Amino acid sequence: MNINLAKTVNDKDFNQVFKEVFHSEGLGVHANSELRLFRLKDVNDFHFSQDALRSFLGKNIGQYVFSRSKLEQFHIAGDDYSVGVEALDIMRKNGAADERGTGNEMGEILLYAFLETVLGAPKIYSKVELTSAVKSGTSASDGMHIKVLSSDATSVTFEMVFGVSSVVGGFDDAIKDAFDHIQQVNSRTSEEIQIVNSTIFDLPENDPVVRELKPIIKPEPNKQVNRDSAFGVFVGYTLGLDKSKYTAQEYRDQIEKKMDADILFYAPQIRDRIQKMGLQNRSFYFYVLPLDDAEEDKKAIMKKIMREGDA
Repeated sequence: MNINLAKTVNDKDFNQVFKEVFHSEGLGVHANSELRLFRLKDVNDFHFSQDALRSFLGKNIGQYVFSRSKLEQFHIAGDDYSVGVEALDIMRKNGAADERGTGNEMGEILLYAFLETVLGAPKIYSKVELTSAVKSGTSASDGMHIKVLSSDATSVTFEMVFGVSSVVGGFDDAIKDAFDHIQQVNSRTSEEIQIVNSTIFDLPENDPVVRELKPIIKPEPNKQVNRDSAFGVFVGYTLGLDKSKYTAQEYRDQIEKKMDADILFYAPQIRDRIQKMGLQNRSFYFYVLPLDDAEEDKKAIMKKIMREGDA
């Protein structure tokens, strides 16, 4: 019962946009886990350069918004260049740039990209799809992905990864917001699973998601399916490094030191929150990215991508 759902993200330039910052902290859960730090690669004039990030997001709007079968329809029709335009039309109908719960937040798109690229967990539904295409219930998660742990001819073990994104203020605010959201999703995991089970077959019969997930949603009597819930979390926060104290090169040198100090300080708080919620046996995958100003940067980036204010 092999599951071979391919990723959708265009991550060819991922390593040109993001640089991983290595550290020694972990989540301490009795399950699979990742706690990984990234930063934007280019830093100019005391600011993270947003150009490459905007380009990366723009290249992935269509893959984020549309199902695999819809993207294939564009391709067969020779209309690949319309994918981005039509995807942006759907996002604008859902709401304004950076409007929470619509799929139009930068964190929701980066969550999708990191879960596919770094975790290797292909999407089932993005937040936009959960908002605009899924009719059976309202999802609390910011995306649904699948991580296959093992599979053979007779069995499959996988995690349904529920996405949570939080790009707000400082690290402490972002973590608090993320765990408020995790609590909301955790309180209704059965309903979230039911959304997938009840809507997958609304997709075209030839959609890869339908083809690959059908055997695990409706397994044959002689097939064993093991499913657990996991959380994929994207956190963006304001770095808070005082520019007035450094030269431009000193500032660049201090960024990763500040990030390392941040994760050293906040990782115990993350572990404590997981413990207090009783989720230490659940898999967690955390991806953290600092920004110059989390609130302002995410709004400005999404307004440019969605061309809000253009004549």
